Amino acid sequence: MENWRPIALSNTIYKLFTKCITRKLQDWCSLHDVLSPAQKGFTPYDGVIEHNFLLSQHLELARRNGSDSLLAWLDISNAFGSVPHDIIFKALKNIGADDDFIGLIQNIYEGSCSRIITEDGLTEPISILRGVKQGCPLSGILFNIAINHVLLEVQKEQDS
Repeated sequence: MENWRPIALSNTIYKLFTKCITRKLQDWCSLHDVLSPAQKGFTPYDGVIEHNFLLSQHLELARRNGSDSLLAWLDISNAFGSVPHDIIFKALKNIGADDDFIGLIQNIYEGSCSRIITEDGLTEPISILRGVKQGCPLSGILFNIAINHVLLEVQKEQDS
């Protein structure tokens, strides 16, 4: 069972509610310039196009100047499922999110569980103590916030 991932199946009210929270959180992050400009995933605009353009320009400049270029791709295995919930809550605190808002997110994640459909029926509930809920509108922005500190540290190291 190495190649599976849980998907959050939720009712319509939950999805509407979390979509509203997501929009508010995205707007707040944008207003307060919280996220690294290197983050392009799960943003309201197509950041992949921007990254592809920057990459092609970088390679073209290196080719024209005859200089070496070093590129690295980072593929975090099970990235969405790997972030502990307490890291998500600490990251929200670190960016200055309101305690009531953090409490709301904690309530959404508290008691999270998953069940697997097998030939014999559903398994008993399995507690989920880490990872964002795949399929939930909030997951992308929460993941970005959780890994933002790492990106900022890498950028700081690069600038020094």
